[in-house]
Amino acid sequence: MLKSNQLAMACVLAASAILTGCTRQSDVQKTLVIFHHGSPTPAIEAAEKAFGLKYPSIKVMREKDDALANMRKVTDLGKNADIVYTDDYSIIPPVMFPKYADFWIRYAHDEMTIAYADNSKYASEINGNNWYDILARKDVKWGIADPNAGPDGYFSLGQLMLSNIFYKNGKIFDNLVSANTAITVRQEGDRYIIDCPENLSPKSSKVLIRPDPETLYPMILAGDLDYAFGYMGSVIGEGPAGIRTVRLPAQVNLSDLSLVQNTYNRVSINLFSDRPDRRIAITLGAKANGLTIPLNAQNKEAAANYLKIFLGPIGGNALKGVHITPIHPAETNDLNRVPALLRPLLRQAQ
Repeated sequence: MLKSNQLAMACVLAASAILTGCTRQSDVQKTLVIFHHGSPTPAIEAAEKAFGLKYPSIKVMREKDDALANMRKVTDLGKNADIVYTDDYSIIPPVMFPKYADFWIRYAHDEMTIAYADNSKYASEINGNNWYDILARKDVKWGIADPNAGPDGYFSLGQLMLSNIFYKNGKIFDNLVSANTAITVRQEGDRYIIDCPENLSPKSSKVLIRPDPETLYPMILAGDLDYAFGYMGSVIGEGPAGIRTVRLPAQVNLSDLSLVQNTYNRVSINLFSDRPDRRIAITLGAKANGLTIPLNAQNKEAAANYLKIFLGPIGGNALKGVHITPIHPAETNDLNRVPALLRPLLRQAQ
């Protein structure tokens, strides 16, 4: 039988444990965790500011990384996120469905471009019709994001392959990519399949491959690189002052939904993974940003309240500011699975 002082101490410890548990749960409910990539950052920040004014007791914590890395933090590392953004909505199902997510929201379109600066070689000559000839010149150095790391890189490879088709020049991809890296392409009928091995092995100093495209833009200004592939939202939103862009035809820049079925989807990209069950085959579509609320999200209510702001005029106007085109209303694969609060802002994707 416990003595009175022992009993009192036991009660204190029990009460402390209960209070600690309550505090931890309360802390979770007062935190919104967002994993995102670079290009929509201005819109995410604008929505975060408005969210903070409306819900001052909830702290927003953001981690910025490549799209695949963000998703793998949830699926492989067991991290909790309330919202996960990606620069390609179509990779949410193969990476996160059905265990970690069960819906996607497609909220904006972007377009592919080529970044350069006034000090880039042949900057005064390059345009949407001759860029591939200029990049092939021996004294020109260009960069690309790692396609195995996320959409930045594999969309750029798709852009290069589509150029073969649009410009009726079957050597563009081979001259720029296959001749300088271990990335290969094969043709099956009217379709093209790009294979990205584990080691992309740049064969010359002409091509630079980096996990994150945003690291390439300062190198252009520094004169270490002449050109870099990326999307407009990334270049404008994340690139430093002084970076310029080459406007490309819709048949190449992945911006036109009407070209998906007969043009863009003629190209697919096989991404490497050290686990065969995780290897992903991407069929090109229009460049479209997406997001999801993971099934293990700790604060789904706050996520829905935040996304109501992000998917509205505040987020939309900020996206336009970095040349990303909002989709109004945004689209989802399953209206029944998204939070009820967001359903009036969405439509069922076709």
